[in-house]
Amino acid sequence: MIRVHILGSAAGGGLPQWNCACANCVAARTGKIVPQTQSSIAISGDAQNFRGWFLINASPDLPEQIESTPHLQPHRDSPRNTPVSGVLLTNADIDHALGLLLLRQQETPLIIYATDETRAALAWIERELARFCGIEWRNVSANFQTLSDGLAFRAIQLPQSLAFQFRDDTSGGTALCAPSVGELTKELRNAINSSDLVIFDGTFWSDGELAAVRPGARTAHEMNHLPISNGSLDLLRQSPARRKIYTHINNTNPILMPGTPERAQVEQAGIEIARDELEVSL
Repeated sequence: MIRVHILGSAAGGGLPQWNCACANCVAARTGKIVPQTQSSIAISGDAQNFRGWFLINASPDLPEQIESTPHLQPHRDSPRNTPVSGVLLTNADIDHALGLLLLRQQETPLIIYATDETRAALAWIERELARFCGIEWRNVSANFQTLSDGLAFRAIQLPQSLAFQFRDDTSGGTALCAPSVGELTKELRNAINSSDLVIFDGTFWSDGELAAVRPGARTAHEMNHLPISNGSLDLLRQSPARRKIYTHINNTNPILMPGTPERAQVEQAGIEIARDELEVSL
């Protein structure tokens, strides 16, 4: 059985973002919508396994997320331990990798699956962790490889990032985690249409969304994110996946606010909007 736990569902900066007074951030501060931490996902093929959980990205909010998730907390049978077996990185974005520094107290080298490009970009983190637990880097592959007992995964190369598809070797169930997507490649489309669960980049509703609150800001495409409205909505609507979920949602995205036309379109398409602590089992 594959278990997926969304630790954080917001894009970089979280919701609310510390220096933002957009409608969503104000609503989060006043209790009208629920605050969300920065994007990270935990996945396991054996939830009872002592070291059975892997992280997809390690956000700056990771300690808070672990304390909110009993599955990831240390067992009480020894002073120092962790159920977290390793980290899979989609890219070297700071909101995806800064949490690695917060895992420095562990007793053995931190296992990280990443591309050579991501490793090179994170050389500064590798130098810091060398003074503590160190890092054991592992390569990713376009072919399925064993991650843990009963759970396999493969990497799907995208411009400037990776998506990961997971497979339960017993049931054949599949889950796709693609929180950072700048382009719909043929391989990614095939993975979307062959997965039972799709967790997808929901960062921006529209390409120029950020400029409405920060004049001169880059577009969604320039930030390597496919907007929902004219990028991923129709594709996910047509996907045969049993569950489809948007995550990595920017604080400016109108789908965060109940009652908006944008949120209604997403819900009518049969797509869920992620929230912290949402768990899915396959």
